[in-house]
Amino acid sequence: MDNALRIERVVLLGLVTLVGATGDLMTAIAALVVSAAAGIAVCGVNWLIRRVPTASKPIRWGVLIAVGFGISWAIAAIASYTVPLRGNALLFLRLAGVMPIVYYAVADGVTMRESLVCWVEFGALLIATAAVREFFGRGTLFGYLPAGSFTIPAGFFGSTVGAFLVLATVVLGARLLTSRTKTSGDTGGDR
Repeated sequence: MDNALRIERVVLLGLVTLVGATGDLMTAIAALVVSAAAGIAVCGVNWLIRRVPTASKPIRWGVLIAVGFGISWAIAAIASYTVPLRGNALLFLRLAGVMPIVYYAVADGVTMRESLVCWVEFGALLIATAAVREFFGRGTLFGYLPAGSFTIPAGFFGSTVGAFLVLATVVLGARLLTSRTKTSGDTGGDR
């Protein structure tokens, strides 16, 4: 699959978490942990369900969605006591287990390598978006002022519109990097 298209697919599969749980780095890391735990549980349960010959697709997907939601709900409840969460971040942590990227690895026709690459890209996008939003929106990183911080916080970055624009900028940067590596890797041998 084309790298640029995969980045857009990752954004669409994880859009709710990428926009809602990126207000600060701690919440983004918590969302990544919650969604990873849900993804691992979903893959394990999927492996077990595939061994049952009488399990139909609706039953399989119903069980997988219930597992993803249950895992994210339970871990989000624990995270709310261990990580300082702002605003309605707990809602997005609870939803992290039912976003489509959690189920991407168990979809038909998806290789394990492709799902792992997509998951790594999702994590990188999540952390990068959260870092930009927290630094420019609050002037902090992990809740602390960076040494010699000169940033004047702009509340715009903390809003939903700011989240979309920061995410779009991060995706644009990723696309520029992938297109640059494609063109630099072209040796002109087929001209």
